[in-house]
Amino acid sequence: MLFMADATKEIPHLLVLAVLIIVLLVALTKFQWVHCTAIPGWCNIYCDQIIRSHTQVALIYDDYGIGNERILEGSIREARPNIVLTPFQLKDLSSGLLKRYDLVILTRAKNVTSRQTQVLFDYLNSGGSLVLVGDSATEHTYDMYDILLATQANQSFYDRLARELWARNMTWTSAYANQSISEWKKTEQYDMLVNSSLVRTGFRKLTRVVGAAYNKTIERRYFVNLSIAHPYHLITKGLMKEFQTQAREYAIVYPDPASTEILAFIEDNGERYPGIIETRYSGRVIYFSFPPEFVNSNTLFTNVWDYLVPC
Repeated sequence: MLFMADATKEIPHLLVLAVLIIVLLVALTKFQWVHCTAIPGWCNIYCDQIIRSHTQVALIYDDYGIGNERILEGSIREARPNIVLTPFQLKDLSSGLLKRYDLVILTRAKNVTSRQTQVLFDYLNSGGSLVLVGDSATEHTYDMYDILLATQANQSFYDRLARELWARNMTWTSAYANQSISEWKKTEQYDMLVNSSLVRTGFRKLTRVVGAAYNKTIERRYFVNLSIAHPYHLITKGLMKEFQTQAREYAIVYPDPASTEILAFIEDNGERYPGIIETRYSGRVIYFSFPPEFVNSNTLFTNVWDYLVPC
């Protein structure tokens, strides 16, 4: 009887301990320090009973650049059938649309507008995570919205300058007018007007996000190899040190050592280039210089989604 009484007294303490353990597991899973698959049965409890939702992933694609969005979509659905995956074209990209997604994948989308880049940049600043593939977002143009705003700004500048010159009893040939016009011509808005048709290369605003500078895209007639640089990272764990992919295209980029970690390299005919790069911006950012759907490794593909999405 005494033993049963002592055991009964311990029940509240055990319940409190169980609650604390669950709270700890929720925090670890939410902030992606531990994936739910690491604990048998925890995914069902965490995803279906606690948060009652599954990761929302946006697969954004266009018709130009490295990658095959249909194969990538099929590979993701096979690896993680519970992920809520929504493919949509780059032309439909908007700030409001991205608010509902936990992760954005950008593939086969080499040419983007400055406005689309800003949408992605704002999404990442708000804590979103990104998978960027190959040469996506490396050719930048201005869209009609930018050009219209630049046209209005140009008209406003000259109207304002005309009023200032009249008020100061100056002419358009004065030093003040020449200096004002010279400063205006250094602005991005002026550049939009006179060079609106030019294509600007590189990640540009997204360079800080990716932590790397884009150089060029390589196309081969043969498959390139992948060598693992960080065998203990959650993305590359359990992989052979080097193996052949099914990728023939990849981008050459130069990462910033101060902000990135190279997880794997592309090995191509004696040359070696960064293949998988991780950087932390606000959320997680993973860059693949080659299409991950052609990685030819179920382990790597599963590791990626375990690392990026909790459910």
